Amino acid sequence: MTAIGQSAGAASLSLHNARARSKPLYQKAIILSGSTTVLVTMTPEEHQKEFLYQAEKLGVKICDRSMKDIAIEVINAPLDAIRKLEYCGAPCSPSELIADANWATMRHARCTRPNDWLESHILCSSTYDGSISHLVAKGQERTQLAKVFTAICRARLKDPQSLQRIYQISEDDEDDVALEKICQVVTDIGYYGAAFSSLLAAAMSVKATSYHVLFDIGNPFSTLLEKGRFATHTWDIVSLLGAYDNQLPQDYQYGILEWRQAILTYCHTGNFPCITSRPRYKSLLVFRKTGVECLNQEQLAQTQPERALQFAEREGGEYGLDLLWENVLRFFLKTGNPRYSHEALALFPEDSRQELTGVNG
Repeated sequence: MTAIGQSAGAASLSLHNARARSKPLYQKAIILSGSTTVLVTMTPEEHQKEFLYQAEKLGVKICDRSMKDIAIEVINAPLDAIRKLEYCGAPCSPSELIADANWATMRHARCTRPNDWLESHILCSSTYDGSISHLVAKGQERTQLAKVFTAICRARLKDPQSLQRIYQISEDDEDDVALEKICQVVTDIGYYGAAFSSLLAAAMSVKATSYHVLFDIGNPFSTLLEKGRFATHTWDIVSLLGAYDNQLPQDYQYGILEWRQAILTYCHTGNFPCITSRPRYKSLLVFRKTGVECLNQEQLAQTQPERALQFAEREGGEYGLDLLWENVLRFFLKTGNPRYSHEALALFPEDSRQELTGVNG
């Protein structure tokens, strides 16, 4: 049996792969664009606080009432009103699957080998998984994004200029340009970096074979971003399942079929058209619309995602990816919400807060 998960489903598979369990759940796993690091874990107390906050937004009175009464009123609220909250759930920690919040980190992923019953797995990310963050940020009112991002980097990194050079981020970038670049950093750290962290742990396994994959077939149906240029989040699984084959441009047919055939062959036989990826000798299988290419370690070292990983190691060693993910990238995305914008303001000297106040509305 082969288990396949994408995004939150991939995070679920990552948890099951790493949580000690004697009875096998499956033999092979395909993890697409997701890991435990996409999980924002919350304690029971944090869950209750957030629930009450969302209930108040629905107009539900929470003072001097039992949680049961509040919950009943929330359940009976109009569905459209609940949808407008745009509230995303979060796993509870501690819980049976997530022992503590440290589980949802790349540091934990790189130190936790998969179960011995796992024979092999594919760890795949897309070249613009950050499109999901791009979508959220575009719906926010914050402006001067490049200035906000570079200010956060200066406050929270030892060498912010190096990160800006890798992604050519300038304070003078227009908002659309800045957001595209920032969400590329999100992609390379939060998705590519997460896959790499799991590969490090898998190297400790005496049994599991690991394949590192990058999906780089642009989404021809994208509406928010330029069509065909970005391999967006979820396009990997959509193209695999073939729901829109009759609408695919002709020049996409070959690459999509190669992608699909490689996955189906792996599910059926366990074979994959690339050598095993190991920390000391990395390999990466890249799927493009023109076909498949396997990059070796020397070729990989020159790529933008690998340069970002090297930067993270310099910044914080084995904690470097989490430092960038939590302290910089998630913080930037979170503080685009006016509810949390004050947290960004608190980082900066008072004489610069007036400008940042305008940035954050």
